[in-house]
Amino acid sequence: MKNRNTRQRELIISLMRENYDHPTADEIYELARKADPQISRGTVYRNLNLLAEKGAIRRLDVIGGADHYDCRLKDHYHFVCRHCHNVFDTPIPYEDSFNRTPESMEGFKTEWHHLLLVGLCPSCTDRE
Repeated sequence: MKNRNTRQRELIISLMRENYDHPTADEIYELARKADPQISRGTVYRNLNLLAEKGAIRRLDVIGGADHYDCRLKDHYHFVCRHCHNVFDTPIPYEDSFNRTPESMEGFKTEWHHLLLVGLCPSCTDRE
């Protein structure tokens, strides 16, 4: 894939910056179709993957659900609801010390870490 910005990629970046609620690729696709009815699902998926690989956005793997995307690049933690699969930022301060590999793990080198809390969001808790 060429490493140039396209009109579609600019649209996707714009939609990501407008949606801090950690949308899925399908949610971004639906938003993109409203702005550009000709955009394909494949174009959206390819561009989201490219943007994630380049570090312009983050891909969040959600166990049992679709990947979500985050345009907030500052290190932070997430909470995922096991029922509705929505992803939320947490107020837990990011702990830089977790990026240091313990001496007892000789040969390993920590590059980054991610904390994902799993449970029920307030809406789903109220339903149970």
